[in-house]
Amino acid sequence: KVKAADIDDMVPDTESETKIRIQGNPVTIIVENPIDGANLKHLIVTQSGSGEENMIGMTPPVIATIYLDSTKQWERIGLQRRAEAIKLITRGYTQQMVYKKPDFSYAAFNSRPSSTWLTAYVVKVFAMAQKLVSIENQVICGAVKWLILEKQKLDGVFQEDAPVIHGEMVGGYKGAEPDVSLTAFVLIALEEAKDICKDTVNSLEGSISKAADYLAQRYQSLTRPYTVALTSYALAMVGKLNNEKALMRASNERNRWEEPNTRTVNIEGTSYALLALLKMKKYELTGPIVRWLREQNYYGGGTGSTQATIMVFQALAQYWMVIPQHQDLNLIVSILLPHHASPIKYRILNQNALVARTAELKWNEHFTVKAEGTGQATLTVMIIYNAKLQEDESQCKKFDLRVSVKEARDAKKPEGAMRSVYIKICVRVLGVVDATMSIIDVSMLTGFSPDVEDLKRLSQGVNRYISKFEINKAPSDRGNLMIYLDKVSHREEECLQFKAHQFFKVGLIQPASVTVYDYYTIDDRCTKFYHPSNQSGLFNKICHEGICRCVEESCFMQQTIEGPITVNKRMEEACEPGVDYVYKTRLVRTEEVGGSYYYTMEILEVIKEGTDENPQGKTRQFISHIKCRETLRLELNKNYLIWGLNTDLWPRKAELSYIIGQDTWIEKWPNEDECQEPDFQNLCQEFLQFSEAMTMFGCPT
Repeated sequence: KVKAADIDDMVPDTESETKIRIQGNPVTIIVENPIDGANLKHLIVTQSGSGEENMIGMTPPVIATIYLDSTKQWERIGLQRRAEAIKLITRGYTQQMVYKKPDFSYAAFNSRPSSTWLTAYVVKVFAMAQKLVSIENQVICGAVKWLILEKQKLDGVFQEDAPVIHGEMVGGYKGAEPDVSLTAFVLIALEEAKDICKDTVNSLEGSISKAADYLAQRYQSLTRPYTVALTSYALAMVGKLNNEKALMRASNERNRWEEPNTRTVNIEGTSYALLALLKMKKYELTGPIVRWLREQNYYGGGTGSTQATIMVFQALAQYWMVIPQHQDLNLIVSILLPHHASPIKYRILNQNALVARTAELKWNEHFTVKAEGTGQATLTVMIIYNAKLQEDESQCKKFDLRVSVKEARDAKKPEGAMRSVYIKICVRVLGVVDATMSIIDVSMLTGFSPDVEDLKRLSQGVNRYISKFEINKAPSDRGNLMIYLDKVSHREEECLQFKAHQFFKVGLIQPASVTVYDYYTIDDRCTKFYHPSNQSGLFNKICHEGICRCVEESCFMQQTIEGPITVNKRMEEACEPGVDYVYKTRLVRTEEVGGSYYYTMEILEVIKEGTDENPQGKTRQFISHIKCRETLRLELNKNYLIWGLNTDLWPRKAELSYIIGQDTWIEKWPNEDECQEPDFQNLCQEFLQFSEAMTMFGCPT
């Protein structure tokens, strides 16, 4: 039985969609994704042209094509796709030649120092791609010579003097034990290029031997599971590791090599471990590892996924090539969906294993799957729904982030711009050391674009603040600005400011986000939302559960009520058409979420029952625009008389929330001790009379 997903953050009054997919031979799902045009588009078409970004986009089709060639599966997913893949690989190789330096080394840009890691990565990928497209031996072997002659020390260690800009592409090597990790990574690349370069690079064998000796000396003292797995594969490749004890000792439950808060690194490291065991022919240990990797349902495609995607693909593909699957595939899979009288049945055989079977639900409900026969298939369930955006302070464990917006009234506007604002971002590392290689992802306000000249000034000159920037335009006209930082201080805030120009108006400007994270620990991210100031008039709305509504002049103002407030006046107002409820409440908690303020009230007494069933004794959320906070001045642990309209009720899955708007009535209700004071005795008596009259007689019809 497949249970419904827990989607408490779903926007009310919207639909969810459940997509069910069944496919035989789970590895082929990974194979298909890199070749599919829709998936390749975001990997290579949108690259901005650096030597690092080009390699990020070139690698998946290389590995996928090698796998499909070796397993002869092109017919199953379309012969024409091989031609597409070859074209992509050729284009990637040609574009990378722009960044080849005279000494055959590589950097993101020709003006930057050459990177050891990037050059080794080019060797690795080009050595694989040479089986598919024409690549000169000299291109690969020249890079091998540079690595050996320029970057290998006498003890066999490879050193990095110019880290890559796109630190997310290096995977888990950057961290504790970096010398070992980098040396192991380069050794793997040299070994993969050995057949190509052994006749032209005389020092290749000696270099491999020195690096392997260094790794063997350090191997037993390694502490990081990732480093153990990577080094195990490097040593196994050169025939210097035949015992799996140290490798398995570094595992968790003998099926994964993981560290806290680094999912992509864990997948990458576990893939290296699987390759090491396959190389040592320890096949009996590989089953649980393959099962864990498959259960991750991770096929990359996001920021920081390059190494995890490559390695999990390579490892699973190698597993399926080394260990033949002799069992015939003959499965009958039945899916019983709610509101369906009979189950949907699929038969999966060897000849149609790659054909994906899909079913869809318009509801998020339980359903049942039954399988009979022999073989394996993968069931994938994906829920698509609209979720609310919400800041989570608990996620900001590594960075302190502040974002502010102010008017730029005196700024020079470009042609067509309607207005301009300054966006200021301040960031500091929460720790005892600076962060290297960090990225700030700025989601732009709808209708606004960043000032390119401001960004250029920040990235140029002696006192440059940023390493580089990229602007990606989204189909929704809400673009993203990516800012790359070489360093973020842990001692003091580092701030940068740039203008953004509004080129068209929208009815409601949604909050936009700024996210900062470290290349090497991409899961440790901090996100803050920002929007134009309330006084600008652009953001006078309440957003709750992802739904927004205008609240122009919506703060309740008691002083605008004409005449004295008597019992009769209260009854008259509480019985106005549209008033849904009248409660006596106590404020127990407050919270700021985005542009709204959440007041959690305990319902002490239901004076007039409304749409909400049996709320007495329970807590409910009352929500106002943040600009009304000072007007309302509600105090914790104080009692209030409150009523509002039925149009200000917002349904959730299990309960209602209440909007505090211009038609909401709020009065402070003194507690028992205060009611003994002369100043409050009359008011307390009036509240009591009002409550009794409304409870006993209700509103006049």
